[in-house]
Amino acid sequence: MESSDIKLLPHKFKIVGYVLLTISILFFGIAVTEIISVEKKITKNIFFDLILIAFLILALSKEKIEDERSMKLRLVAFAATFLYGVLFAVVSPFVSILFHGSFETDINASQLLFTMFLWYFGVFYFMKKFN
Repeated sequence: MESSDIKLLPHKFKIVGYVLLTISILFFGIAVTEIISVEKKITKNIFFDLILIAFLILALSKEKIEDERSMKLRLVAFAATFLYGVLFAVVSPFVSILFHGSFETDINASQLLFTMFLWYFGVFYFMKKFN
């Protein structure tokens, strides 16, 4: 498979991702300090949505120098992230039984996606640094 087979966003989209990330953090800071009166649930939803969109744009944007090595590392990081998400979804109810006595977990989809993106960026950075 050639690196041109997978279509990614141009590198300039990383700026868009970082701007969205900054806006979401500023919005969260404004809401927490109560400069603007916003309901906490709305604030949490907007914060997580903006963060997830920013993370998605950052994950799907090309590196400054995109070659076969970086493409391979990206695919391995995506695979590791997918495995993390599946294992987390399968194991967390059992952990909940051990500590809370019920089979229900209190993590929702946006929190799972948030941790998966953090896992992806961590794995990708680690592999890029040490491979």
